[in-house]
Amino acid sequence: MTTVREVGPKASGAIPHRLHVIGWLRRPGRLLLPNWLAITLGRDIWSWRALDARELRHELEHVRQWRRHGMAFAARYLRASYRSWRAGTGWYRSNPYEVAARGAEERRSPSRGGPRGRSRHQDR
Repeated sequence: MTTVREVGPKASGAIPHRLHVIGWLRRPGRLLLPNWLAITLGRDIWSWRALDARELRHELEHVRQWRRHGMAFAARYLRASYRSWRAGTGWYRSNPYEVAARGAEERRSPSRGGPRGRSRHQDR
């Protein structure tokens, strides 16, 4: 299954992005990252299954980070992952870019109420 959804700036103030859902990505992606769900490169979000609202907010924060830092974001992210790993918290847990993305999971539009449930990204 392959699905591509593109959201432009006119879609109720949404962050412009493209969401690619490609089921066969699950297996090769797990060779590098066992618990992976999605990866964001620029404004493209690649996932092996559809994302729920919380997961999408997480990935959209990475789209914002790419927009803020440009191509330098990849090096910044890797450096932050290395520092997190050196601190003994693993590459993901205290990476400030992931901390910000987990925070974005909790933010909801005022019309939709407050946060609920547990993030699937918390176990990485």
